[in-house]
Formats: sequence, C-alpha cells, structure tokens
Amino acid sequence: MTASESDYKKSQGKDLFVKGFSMTNIAEIIDVGIKTLSKWREDYNWQDEKDLNSLKPSTIRNLTLKMALAIEKGEPLPYKADDVSKIVAAFDRISDSKKKAVYTMESIDGFSQWMIVQAGNNTGKKRDELLEEIKTIRPYFDRYVTELLQND
Repeated sequence: MTASESDYKKSQGKDLFVKGFSMTNIAEIIDVGIKTLSKWREDYNWQDEKDLNSLKPSTIRNLTLKMALAIEKGEPLPYKADDVSKIVAAFDRISDSKKKAVYTMESIDGFSQWMIVQAGNNTGKKRDELLEEIKTIRPYFDRYVTELLQND
C-alpha cells in the first residue's frame, strides 16, 4: 500500500470509527486487517475524536452554565481554564446539522411529554384524540431528525 493509499484508508477508517462502526465492519469496508486498524486507532487517538463527536450540545450547555453560575456567584470555578477551552473546542467540532438534530430531538421530546400530560389531563374522546395525534406526528419528527443526522 502506498503512503497516499494508507493515508486515505486511515482517514476513512477514522471517519467510520467516529460514526460508530465496529472495527470488524471498518476492516471489511476499507479492506485493512484488524491489527493494522487497531494500531491506527491507538496511534492516532481515534477514541478521543469519537468521544468529542459523541458529546451532546445539551451536555456542553450544562457545563457552560455551571461555569457561568460560578462566575456570577463569585465562587471558585468548577473547571480549570484548560477544561473550559476543551469544552468550547468540543462544541465547535459539532456540526451545525448535528446541533440542529439534537436541539430538535430535545424539543420534540419536550413536546411529546407535554402532549402526554395534556392527554392525561383529559378523558374519553379528547384523551384518545391527543394520543392519536402523538402517534401520527412523532414518526415524522423522528424521520426528520434521522435525515438531519444522515446529512451530517
């Protein structure tokens, strides 16, 4: 394998690993041995990249809010400055479509919970109508989020 082929396969392997493919599947897809793939994963810290990509914007938001609250109260910061810069870097690495997908999922879940509460506060036909609306609408929301993530 030439250096450029190797670099290309490393890049493909890393992208697939970050997206959650198993090492066995990656090896089959890019036609590289498991041992070679495992060495690349270790040598180039693919796990760090995967961890960064798996952070949810809501998690980063909560960490940021804890920092802001501590500053507002004049308390010692709960994280070191280096940790904060890592949090910001992780947020920057999340693509806009992934951020949109996560925010959308959180909104949809909140809306669904609200609808369930509304149904629970009603009886008879009204309750059944609300539950049926959730069953009708939710699959469309889920498809929309899936498309956002696939276009990432």
